[in-house]
Amino acid sequence: MKTLRLTAPFLRLALTGGAFCLTAPAQAETFIAPPVVALEYGVVCDYNPQGTDVPAPDTNAGRVRSGGPAIVFDLPTDQVPAKLGIAFGIHVTFADDAGDHVVTMVTRHPSFGPGYMTEESWPSTMSGGESSARYFYFEFDYELAAGPWSMEILLDGEVVARQDFIVHDGPVAQAILDTCPTEGLLS
Repeated sequence: MKTLRLTAPFLRLALTGGAFCLTAPAQAETFIAPPVVALEYGVVCDYNPQGTDVPAPDTNAGRVRSGGPAIVFDLPTDQVPAKLGIAFGIHVTFADDAGDHVVTMVTRHPSFGPGYMTEESWPSTMSGGESSARYFYFEFDYELAAGPWSMEILLDGEVVARQDFIVHDGPVAQAILDTCPTEGLLS
């Protein structure tokens, strides 16, 4: 009986604290640290994939796209509709004097189902004074996972840029899509 009396307050605290963890953040967060000097983020409403496929074994698709023209965000927001054809992501700029660095790009997201990774990563090179884009393109139905997503850039194992996003489905997704400037979007 003594064990139960000591355990009950801790159990009550754990259950109460756990309830607070279930609420979604009202707004996603942004973080940068040197040598990153700028981070922009947003949504591309009707993305046309460009660039070259590069092997990335630590991703669900086994590849990422590299190169191509700079992406332009249609909506400067961290609220993302879960719809095929939508892309979202970040533009990050290193300080002019930062030089060239191999970084690790990391994307975390809700589960796509059994057998899929919830954390995807791959190496990339960033150069001082230049902007580098990191985005996710909803290409397959299984990727449309509503909930919290994050994109990070790690330099020597330390996070130097992070942007959190909230991906929505249902009426909230439609409300975001309604603000897209693209006519005939995903009709």
